[in-house]
Amino acid sequence: MKIATTLLLAVAFVFTACQSTRNVSQPEFRDIGAVRLIEVGLLKTTAGADMVYYNPNNFGIQLSNARGDVYVDNVYFGSFQLNEGVQVRKMSEFVLPVTLKIDNINAIKNQGDIYKKKEALVRVEGLAFVKKSGISKEIPIKYEQLQNLDKLRALVTR
Repeated sequence: MKIATTLLLAVAFVFTACQSTRNVSQPEFRDIGAVRLIEVGLLKTTAGADMVYYNPNNFGIQLSNARGDVYVDNVYFGSFQLNEGVQVRKMSEFVLPVTLKIDNINAIKNQGDIYKKKEALVRVEGLAFVKKSGISKEIPIKYEQLQNLDKLRALVTR
């Protein structure tokens, strides 16, 4: 009887944890800060940046890893990776320290377009690994929005 009760409580706990992720709102992008060059190479440039987001959900999570690709006007710009795990509190802003590896050939090829435009479509595709209540989950990252190109322009021209 104790085993059945324990199993029932475990199933109820897992169901509750899964149920709470059903009505999850995606984090809201706020800003890019502390953009810095780490290494400049012939084919690849490595930069760091702090991405500021807001968590509109009434629960927090642990973001253990994230990685993906960045496109500007549907042209591959580079890849990103989260530098360290981040504790995301409920209904608050959080900072993601990321490393961006820029494909210099595509950046140089499209540099003329970047200077001509004030805004461009920025698309991010990748995976995030989150933990909540001891349960780990892989979540796809999909972001697409028109962005002001001033910070991107500063990064390409350094």
